Amino acid sequence: MNQLLTLTLVFITLFVAQTAIYTLLLLRLKRKYAKPIEPAESHPPRRDINRDITRLTETELRIMKEIAESRLISARDLSLKLGLSREHVARTLKKLVDEGLLIREGKPYKYRLSDLGEKALRSRDITGGENY
Repeated sequence: MNQLLTLTLVFITLFVAQTAIYTLLLLRLKRKYAKPIEPAESHPPRRDINRDITRLTETELRIMKEIAESRLISARDLSLKLGLSREHVARTLKKLVDEGLLIREGKPYKYRLSDLGEKALRSRDITGGENY
């Protein structure tokens, strides 16, 4: 009985030590590979509104108009409303965020127009594009 108790304590001690070591290693990996998330507003807009607004594709315009109407919407909801694949919508949203026309918020991501995006839609309306 004494030997059984000793073996049990040894295995429990080894298990606790192993768990602690793995936990520490995982925390180190997490710190090493975790990237800080930058706010969407910190990226300067890359699109010159006066030069490139006429180059918005029909899909980009449809997405921006739907976001303007909805105020805050997910990629999935956009794809359902517009009848486009989720992947296509996600790629287009990323491009619009990178160009400073949209702002991405939260998890799961929701999108809204940036000030530049609102100006772009208004400019499109003024220059003879579709109504906004």
